[in-house]
Amino acid sequence: MGTRFKTIFKTVYKCRECGATNYQPVLDRGNNGALIPTGECKCTGCRNVFASVRSWWAPRSVAEFQVSRHFG
Repeated sequence: MGTRFKTIFKTVYKCRECGATNYQPVLDRGNNGALIPTGECKCTGCRNVFASVRSWWAPRSVAEFQVSRHFG
């Protein structure tokens, strides 16, 4: 009887929104009818579209979070 090892992988390359570890390239149909990549990517988890793979995994910058000065 052999010993079984459970391999656990941890990656920093995951969706900053939902944590999914896969994305798909976004394709669009060109003028000639052919499917061409747009340069954007779509998360396979939350299905959000990102401008690039880096924007898919990179943490948001502090400037993207703004606290409202009006609390109701």
